[in-house]
Amino acid sequence: MRTLAECLRDRDAGFLQIVAELWGIDLPSGPANQAASALAGMLSQSPWLEECISSLPAQAREALDHLLQQGGRTPMADFERRYGPLRAMGPGKRDRQKPWRNPASATEALWYRALIDRAFFDTPKGPQEFAYIPEDLHAALQPHTTSPKAPLGQACPPPARPALADSRIVDDATTLLAALRARPAAQESLPPERMAALRSHLHHPEALDMLLALLLEARMLQPKPLKPAPEAAAAFLEAPDGQALAGLLRSWLGSRRWNDMAAVPHLRPGGSKWPNDPLLSRQAALALLETIPPGEWWNLESFIAEVKAREPSFQRPGGDFESWYLQDAEGAFLRGFEHWDEVEGAFLRYLIQGPLHWLGAADIGRTTEQEPITAFRLASPWQVLISPEAKIDLEPRRGQVTLRADGSLRVSYDAPRVLRYQLARISDWEPRDREGLCYRLTPASLHRASDQGLREYHILRILEEAGAGALPPSLKQAISRWHSAGVEARFERSLLLRVKETSALTMLQSHPSTRRYLGEVLGPTTIAIQEKNWPRLRDAAARLGLLIDPPSNDSEGVP
Repeated sequence: MRTLAECLRDRDAGFLQIVAELWGIDLPSGPANQAASALAGMLSQSPWLEECISSLPAQAREALDHLLQQGGRTPMADFERRYGPLRAMGPGKRDRQKPWRNPASATEALWYRALIDRAFFDTPKGPQEFAYIPEDLHAALQPHTTSPKAPLGQACPPPARPALADSRIVDDATTLLAALRARPAAQESLPPERMAALRSHLHHPEALDMLLALLLEARMLQPKPLKPAPEAAAAFLEAPDGQALAGLLRSWLGSRRWNDMAAVPHLRPGGSKWPNDPLLSRQAALALLETIPPGEWWNLESFIAEVKAREPSFQRPGGDFESWYLQDAEGAFLRGFEHWDEVEGAFLRYLIQGPLHWLGAADIGRTTEQEPITAFRLASPWQVLISPEAKIDLEPRRGQVTLRADGSLRVSYDAPRVLRYQLARISDWEPRDREGLCYRLTPASLHRASDQGLREYHILRILEEAGAGALPPSLKQAISRWHSAGVEARFERSLLLRVKETSALTMLQSHPSTRRYLGEVLGPTTIAIQEKNWPRLRDAAARLGLLIDPPSNDSEGVP
């Protein structure tokens, strides 16, 4: 930032005279540059400075204190939005209207006293115009401000319905790695039906898209085909839970692949791309949360309201609320500061109750089960996001695996992740319940395991380690029989065609156009038909003069 003398040298003689008048001193004589330097030297002296500060109007003093709390500078657009505009005037209009004698805003009151200046500075978001206190004035004024930077928002009592953060996202990552190891995907984006099937096995189903992006970001998944990268996935599965959770948090913290704003439910990009920088948006939001004491319940709405009042352009380059083309779910454009709550406010709300909660860094809570989230609390894993050296300590896993003689497996939620990963590779997945994850050995699952390079002795060793001992003899025998004989029995789905008279069945069997679609005869008036063949049989029978009712679930004939 520039010094007061450097700022005043850019001003005309009329402006210097205004500053001297407001400070109650005589303007030094001499050329403009010399007068500016001499005036700056006088203004930075303690007696003059203290007198000027004490005589400021209340709102101007508040604005100056705000700047001091912000480190001496803040985006100009935010400052004017909060403390009023600085009207653009040339020297002639200024000298006629004399705005310093009746300033329209606190911004003007500080401007004509030379307590603030404006300039563009480079930022991670690009060049941005700031209001700032000249460097030497800022150094002299710092002792005059006694209040530290206040936290954004207010504390609140513990909510009646808290949802505490946990480390279950680590289990969900294990589930996803196991699923893509057993059945790799051709592309990075999974089809909707598979996404829906995967969500049914996750603790945080709404986090699936984010988790896929983070595993790709951390190179635990490799694309095309989408499957685990052996070394990185093994390191994750074998790591202690705290280390694995910290790794996911750091992947999210530095991710450009995952855009949190793109996941806000009602937001849509106005064009083909999202206008924000995912990394900068996230970092700016986390910087706002750093003002909040960890471990203390905080009112969510008060936090968002304070951000809107004090740091509204936290993710907007240059404080520009006009250039981003965003739409809501109905297609209405959300341009301008008047849509802050629908964009920035919604983004902050999603970030807290979405990624930060899923990743174990924030507890959330509400008053009743039907109401939206009203409170949050930064949990201990939050420290990983603000300190590179932070660690997460979690209890080691001691869960059990139950192997049954019927081929079913029940895996406790607290079982070691690497063991669950191996069991999920060799089993079919069944719906989970409150006690744990459920799997079943089938010929199809053993065949998939074989395609992954697992042989009979590999499978037996995985099961013995899981059960901490010998397998049920019948289960061991079933695996050995499959290895030597393959599939010995399977269920097949067929339809039963029943006719009223045996003559109708004889006609169908005797004519070539219908005989080809008939299966095994099960009785004098009953025969098996493959599901895929019934429409062809119906049409062929109609051509022979026999109308056949369709299967019962199609009997209404109207979609």
